[in-house]
Amino acid sequence: MTLTRAVATRRLAERLTREVVVTNLGQAALELQTIADRPLNCYTYGAMGQCSSLALGIALARPDVRVVCLDGDGSLLMNLGSLCTIATEAPRNFALVIWDNEVHQTTGGQATATAARSSLAAIARGAGIEKALEVRTEDELGRAYDLALRGDGPVVACVKVEKGRAEGRFDRDVLGHARRFMQALAALPAG
Repeated sequence: MTLTRAVATRRLAERLTREVVVTNLGQAALELQTIADRPLNCYTYGAMGQCSSLALGIALARPDVRVVCLDGDGSLLMNLGSLCTIATEAPRNFALVIWDNEVHQTTGGQATATAARSSLAAIARGAGIEKALEVRTEDELGRAYDLALRGDGPVVACVKVEKGRAEGRFDRDVLGHARRFMQALAALPAG
């Protein structure tokens, strides 16, 4: 049985302490907001393809804080160059988790390249990220989260999840969430 994004998100949320989590727009943001809204979550509403770059910038600016990026396959495919930059900069505190459901879920379910022959984990390894893995089971997910939250990065975990829309409704207080995140990150003590 394939993992669901909700289960995978819940398993991550159970492990979070002081990590920053940056989400892409759409389903990943709604799922995290519904399951585990917290001040250290950075929701990137309306910035398709930019989530991994934004999260990388935060990781580089705050090397003392673990940064986990929750991106989607469709979004990352719009900015594959970010994988090269992640490999080049190689931040030890950075993990990219890709929810790969093989479709652009938010825009209508059009198939992505991963529905055919493309592997984002293989592309990440080709870009130079040694710790790039594909996850299909809950056991593999647990090991990937251990590596992402405790190991030296960068880590890329491409998590194969079922197609499906997230439940709930967005709280689209874009400015309020951005302000809350910036204040929480600024208040987070070094270490």
